[in-house]
Amino acid sequence: MRRLPKEQRLYLLLIYALTVFFTIILINNPIATIQANQVEYTDIILFMALIGITESFTVTFKSMSFSTSFAVTIASYILFGPLISIIIVTVGFLCRVLKVDGRGYIHIFNTPIFGTIFNVCALVLPIIISNYFYMIMGGTYSINKFEYNIFPLIVFVIVYLIVNILIMSVLMGLKTRKNILYCFLGNIKIGFFNSVVMLPIGILLAIVFTEYNYWGLIIVVFTVIMLRYTLLLYSNTKEQLTDTVEALMNAIDARDMYTEGHSRRVAEISVEIARELKLSQWEIEKLHIAAMLHDVGKIGISDNILNKPGKLTDEEYNIIKEHPTIGVKILKKIKNIDYVHKIVEQHHERYDGKGYPHGLKGDEVDIQVYIVHLADTVDAMTSDRPYRKGLSKAIVKAEIEKYSGTQFHPKVANAYLNILKREEKMEEKAQAKVLESSVTQ
Repeated sequence: MRRLPKEQRLYLLLIYALTVFFTIILINNPIATIQANQVEYTDIILFMALIGITESFTVTFKSMSFSTSFAVTIASYILFGPLISIIIVTVGFLCRVLKVDGRGYIHIFNTPIFGTIFNVCALVLPIIISNYFYMIMGGTYSINKFEYNIFPLIVFVIVYLIVNILIMSVLMGLKTRKNILYCFLGNIKIGFFNSVVMLPIGILLAIVFTEYNYWGLIIVVFTVIMLRYTLLLYSNTKEQLTDTVEALMNAIDARDMYTEGHSRRVAEISVEIARELKLSQWEIEKLHIAAMLHDVGKIGISDNILNKPGKLTDEEYNIIKEHPTIGVKILKKIKNIDYVHKIVEQHHERYDGKGYPHGLKGDEVDIQVYIVHLADTVDAMTSDRPYRKGLSKAIVKAEIEKYSGTQFHPKVANAYLNILKREEKMEEKAQAKVLESSVTQ
């Protein structure tokens, strides 16, 4: 923990303290204590095992994760109240053994203790805070009056979602230096999907357990396993799509010896601009794929033209200008990526209408297209070519300022200029630290 930046350490300590404080208050709540005294130990152990199992089978894809453990958390809260559900969630989480591609198995014995404690707090603190809202809404700890607790339970889930994601988003913001609100809004959409799916399953789990005890759990657990399998299929489908995109991108780079890595760099720049413009996580993901494929049509261009070291003739240039429409023809054969067609076809359109292939202008072109257009131009300017060295950031900045409102969409151009300003400030700070350390030595 000492290796963490000061602000991250302080934030972790704050979450630890808040969790301990609110837990003590909850323990002193006689209603929660009475509910806890009415629970069978075998039931507690069973639900701990369910949490551990469902946490171990969390489905991950890139920055997103889908877990069915929240359904068990909801059922635990309904059946046993806040105090016991906290114990169940804590012990169950500590027992998880999660397999992560590229990192092997993650468990309590190979995870930093400060990270484990924080993750537990991120699960426990939302339950405690949500419990207060549950009581304010008139919720009771009685499965026999469950129909009267539906609305309070919905409130409980909403508050839990907000608090949990807020805790994680603040940490993410401190780690990545990104806007905390941006991190929160990006994560809340993913979390909302998970919560909407898990709420009815959690309710069903509680009702079935009450009516049929352990035999009823078999039915619900089977449902949860099938849901997890569905999520896994979704994840695998996304992975296959990513692999296809990677293969096409590598094929493009292999054809054009002068622009190796160009598609990947354009995708990275496009994502930076999209984040600066506060696009949603889903829009960014689609944009990233489209940017990686923006030059796929060059596969259909002759090597003699594509790799010609000298200046192209007008006829050759007109052939090169066909690559956006060729790209769309290629991509139409791939299912479920229709959203990239427009960007691939229009990424050479200009804001003033002097681009190609259709001469579109202004609002006739989506903002995502203009993002890839600018990113494409920036990488072309900064990359080394046989006839010139890559241009400096100062020249690139001047060019973007000059052609903002003509070649480039003003909003997109301004977003990238803001990114360059931040990078300049970071470089200045880094240089100042180097000078400061050299003086002190």
